[in-house]
Amino acid sequence: MGGAGGGKRLASTGFALLTFAILTGLDVLIFREIGKGDALESRNDAESTVNLLLAGLRDHDDFGAAIMSAEQLREKVVGIAAYATGGERLYSWGETPMVLTLPQQAGDRTAPTLREYRDRPAQGAIAMLFRPFRGGPPPPQGRQGGDIPPREGRPPTGFLFTTLRRADLMYLEIREPEYWRSRHIEALLFPIIEASLGALIVFVRTLLIRNGEYRRRIEEQKSLVVLGTAASTLAHEIKNPLLSIRLQARILEKTCPEGARREIGIIKDEVERLSALSHRVGDYLRDPAGNPRPVLPADIALEVGRRLCGRDILRATDSPPPIVRMDPERLRSVLENLVRNAIESGGPEEGLAIEAGREGGAARLDVLDRGAGLSPEASANLFSPFFTTKSRGTGIGLSVCRRFVEAAGGSIVLEPRAGGGCRARLLLPGAEASA
Repeated sequence: MGGAGGGKRLASTGFALLTFAILTGLDVLIFREIGKGDALESRNDAESTVNLLLAGLRDHDDFGAAIMSAEQLREKVVGIAAYATGGERLYSWGETPMVLTLPQQAGDRTAPTLREYRDRPAQGAIAMLFRPFRGGPPPPQGRQGGDIPPREGRPPTGFLFTTLRRADLMYLEIREPEYWRSRHIEALLFPIIEASLGALIVFVRTLLIRNGEYRRRIEEQKSLVVLGTAASTLAHEIKNPLLSIRLQARILEKTCPEGARREIGIIKDEVERLSALSHRVGDYLRDPAGNPRPVLPADIALEVGRRLCGRDILRATDSPPPIVRMDPERLRSVLENLVRNAIESGGPEEGLAIEAGREGGAARLDVLDRGAGLSPEASANLFSPFFTTKSRGTGIGLSVCRRFVEAAGGSIVLEPRAGGGCRARLLLPGAEASA
């Protein structure tokens, strides 16, 4: 069972890790697609800005004038510059790099339309590199066919044709706070989602393992119910032949010769042992609570001591035990088992006693002896059914005691006694506390 349980746990761990890996892969793909969507929006924004700048050249002499005339462009554009093939800057407005690392395609005149995007996280912006306008009409001329002369203090009116035609690369940097805000949120959410997925998988795995254990225990309980029913039936059926054997043994004892009395005595002893075993098995299987009612534990202890020991072994204390609510027959059975164990422990008669007292709101009953005490093996298995250190013991008496005591809401403990021997302590809640 241990190997099978370990194999199932290992298989569930492997399945959990595989599930986590699959969900992580899906998580990465989802975040990657979200990132691609955000990047596409930012690039579309850059393209729209370029179109606005080019459109602004219709009414302004250069990009700077177009930017300053439009509030939307002033808030959006960080800088714009034009670079020649060799990398020298031909025109600049705003914050642009003095030296630009040109893309590999920049000097290739046959390359398709150039578009490159660079993230600028420190500035909360993105940069766009593109090839400027090269075609179009010739530079504007005057009425006599000559070029329009530049106006004093202003760039030439043919900025598009004089500057941009000589530029091989344009650099545009725009602010994208929404884009970077989304990126930061995604970077924060990814580990949180991963941790949540891991915790969820561990939680589900734990639930599945516990569910499997519960189902296994239920099956075991079903088996125990069947076994208990069979044992109860067997214990009941044994009583009839035992009664016949007991009667026949008595008849033989009266009629047989004196020399056979010893063998008949052995038969009678074994019949009594089987009868006691049958009775204790029935006790173990029946309802442990019985018919509880208020009872004085000291009275039961006094009665049991006189009946089993032939004398009063009850020791009074300064605090008499309170009334407890328990089936008196169950309490009597518990004390009888403990006193018999004390008698069979091999200690002197004067060392055997029952102390009755109070501990808080509970009744305390200590069955004391000066016998051989408890071995480590016995201490670990005292209440296990059918465990016994006696050659003729049934090994079920202490199990019955614990069932009866716990059904009444109490506890039972066996421990070494100072000076040698053993102490069996019962704690039973008072009737007021258990009400």
